[in-house]
This record gives sequence, C-alpha cells and structure tokens, in this order.
Amino acid sequence: MSGAAMTGPAGKRRGERGVSLIEVLVAFFILFVVTLAVLQMLSMAYLVNLGSLTRTDLTYRAQRVVETIRLQRYRIFLGQATDNTCCPVATGSTMTIPSAGTCDAFWGPDGANVMETNARFALSYTIDTAGKVTVNAVPRTTGANLYLGPAANKAVVYVAQIQ
Repeated sequence: MSGAAMTGPAGKRRGERGVSLIEVLVAFFILFVVTLAVLQMLSMAYLVNLGSLTRTDLTYRAQRVVETIRLQRYRIFLGQATDNTCCPVATGSTMTIPSAGTCDAFWGPDGANVMETNARFALSYTIDTAGKVTVNAVPRTTGANLYLGPAANKAVVYVAQIQ
C-alpha cells in the first residue's frame, strides 16, 4: 500500500518538468518590450518638460519687460526719468533689448534684471498707438549658452495693454 501511495503523486509530478527555455525567453522578451516603452515615455516626458521650462522662462522675461515699461512710463510721468534711450516708451516705439552694451545698467542685473550677458534668448518690444505692448521672446539658436532640448520653436509673444 505504501508503494501505491508513492507512485500516485510521483506519477503526476513527472509530467511537470518546470519552465522551458522557450517560455523563459518569451517572458524576457515581453519584459524587455515593456521596459523599452516605459523608457521611451520617460525620455519624451523629459523633452516636453524642457520645452515647458523654456516657454515659462521666456514668458517670465516678457512679463518683466512689460512691467519695466510700465514703471518707466510712470517715472517719466513723475519727471524722475529723463533718459529714454534704453527704454523708449512713446507710442510707436520699437526696441530690441541688447544683451550687452550701453544699456546694461538699465536692462541688466543692476537695473530691470531682464537681460544678462550671453543670454539664451532675444527680446524685443513694440508699443502701438493704442498703448498695446507686444513683447517677442525668442530662444537663440547659436552660441554657447542655449536652452536644452527642442527649444528653437518655443517663441513667446506676450501682449499687454498699458495706460
């Protein structure tokens, strides 16, 4: 009887010999494909975040240009600002803000803190006859100090109404 008890379960186990090499390779291939998909998704998310960082930085710079123009107009109204060459605020004015030069004291870190030397972007603004300010902020595509990622098409046009 003990011999019959031993042959019963042992006979069932003989058919189960474990996992074959083919099954292991198929499972490994499925895991590999899923891992590649996740890594691709992470790299795309990283590139999208770099583009968003660029757009946010350019929008922030454009807002600071508009606030500087508002402040300059108010200072001219009060008679505190007499030199208007670095920040013309009359209607119909157009200005490309230099990244270096004579207007460093006004637009640079000592003044409005909008531009710095070797900036990664170019800023310009236009004031139309209705008092609408349009600021264009565009990433530079040449030079040593550039935005990371696909930032060349992340230009910002910021429009504000000033009184």
